[in-house]
Amino acid sequence: MVEKRFIVVTDNETRFNELNDALKSIGTSVWLHWNTDLLAQLVGSLGTDIIFIDFIGDNAEKAAELTRSLLVVYPRLWVVGFAHRADSGLILEAMRAGARDFVELQSPMDAMRTVKSILEQSPSLPAQPSGKMITMLGARPGVGTTTAAMHLSLLLKQEYLPDQPVLLLDFGYPSGDAALYLDTKVAFNFCDAVRSLRRFDQALLNTAFAHHKSGLAIMSLPQNLAELRDITPTDAMTMLSLLKSYFKVVVVDLGGFAGLDLLLYALGISDHVHLVCEQTIPSVYSARQMLGNLRDRGFDAERIGMLTGKYDTRIDMAPAQIAENLQIRLDGHLPQRTEKMIACANIGKPLLEVAPNDPYLNALRGIATTLTGVTGVRNPAQNMSVLRKMFSYA
Repeated sequence: MVEKRFIVVTDNETRFNELNDALKSIGTSVWLHWNTDLLAQLVGSLGTDIIFIDFIGDNAEKAAELTRSLLVVYPRLWVVGFAHRADSGLILEAMRAGARDFVELQSPMDAMRTVKSILEQSPSLPAQPSGKMITMLGARPGVGTTTAAMHLSLLLKQEYLPDQPVLLLDFGYPSGDAALYLDTKVAFNFCDAVRSLRRFDQALLNTAFAHHKSGLAIMSLPQNLAELRDITPTDAMTMLSLLKSYFKVVVVDLGGFAGLDLLLYALGISDHVHLVCEQTIPSVYSARQMLGNLRDRGFDAERIGMLTGKYDTRIDMAPAQIAENLQIRLDGHLPQRTEKMIACANIGKPLLEVAPNDPYLNALRGIATTLTGVTGVRNPAQNMSVLRKMFSYA
């Protein structure tokens, strides 16, 4: 049975311990201070369904504000207010903010009964999402973000997690490029999925999602991006969170994507974020603009690492200097393979099929190893090489 986890928001250790003691027979409580950005990220990474927020004394106003902010991003979240002893006015304030229940610290048995009741009413989602999300970010089209996301997804599915569900969110611009390169028709797009949110389950995932011949699931944005205006931001955000519950790894291609709100949310719940940037002034300029916009919206850009796109040692602009200029860390290089990539695109095959030992793929294998913790993966080409050597000695 998967252990339940709860988040308790308070700046008082004694209150946390009181609530933790009441709930420890049901699950594990995670203590967090008043940090809205960190809390939003933690909800996504832990897959928490229930959050307890301290409404005691002077906390009531900021607790109500925090509740409203969280429910914009996670409309399915079950917020429970708590106090030593609650009067009707305090309970009403919490409920108006969006809290669904209220417990008193002096009544630990009531807290236990409340949580058990909530768990019984919760949607039939996977109990504890274990999926990871990795986002490949590009400040402008053409720097290689989609190519990197596509090949990383294939590597994860074919070499690292062959028995686990892996999803590629084809959200780059131009829309649908990754699916085109993979020669996979996507009929069920992101907007369709959001509209099906109330009946989203494993059966819908198996029947409606497009799948590459490798087994990699693919979901694109609609060809007509105006359709995005027909779905609510909260439903779009809920869908992104939900996908982490059903897939072991979700790779998000956000190359050239201009929708800042959706981009911010995807980045917020991502476990790893890589910005692909070329060794060119236009690419660096666009990357600086994007990072500036993200910082202005409160996103912690220190979570982003740079990958040098189309890396060429002959170019004077050193990747370390670019990363320093952008004020982000340098995570690695993706070698220049333009001619080979064009040739692969023209025959409708990814590089992994044509040249599985290419240096470009080896660079992505390093990322896949870091993401999955799986080491010593042998690719098919290496297997064939070993077999040839065995038979040559026979």
